Order: sequence, then C-alpha cells, then structure tokens
Amino acid sequence: MEILEIVLLVLLLVSAAFIVVAVVLQKSNEDGLSGTIAGGSETFYGKDKSAGADRVLYKWTLIAAIIFALAVLVVFIIQPDYAESYSLEGWKDLVNYSHLFN
Repeated sequence: MEILEIVLLVLLLVSAAFIVVAVVLQKSNEDGLSGTIAGGSETFYGKDKSAGADRVLYKWTLIAAIIFALAVLVVFIIQPDYAESYSLEGWKDLVNYSHLFN
C-alpha cells in the first residue's frame, strides 16, 4: 500500500504542476480593449496556428485535470480512517496525563 501512496502522490504533484503551467500558457479568447483600439495585429494564418496549439494544450489540460481528480478520489478512498485511530477517549487520556510532563 505504501508504494501506491507514493505513486499517487507523484501523480498528484505532476498533474497539478502541469495544470498550473498549461493554464498559464493558454491564450485568453478576449483581446480586451487594447485589441479593439490597435485593430488586432494577428493575420489569418497566425490565428490558425495559434488556435491549433491552444486546442492541443486544452486537451492535455483536460486530461491532466481528469487524472488529478481521479487520483484525489483514489487517495480519499484508500486513506485510513482517522476517527478510529484517534478516538475521543484517547485524547482525553492524553490531556489528563499531560500535567505529568510539566
């Protein structure tokens, strides 16, 4: 089970980093006010190449997000039940004996 946890942790970290980088690299669909005033400097061919790259980046971002969501779900399912290991009685015993250490 320990190997599975390490693999899932690495998968979560890599997919999260890829999602952040991919979202930052994606071009927004809005030119904003500067594009309206300047008239837009992109040609028809430049837009087509950029749109193809954006489509590929969008697909990879979507795949990474699905992998991330599935890994989080699996981690949630396999995590130990902390309610059983840290019961209220255990905490009461810890608090009652804490005065011995002072």
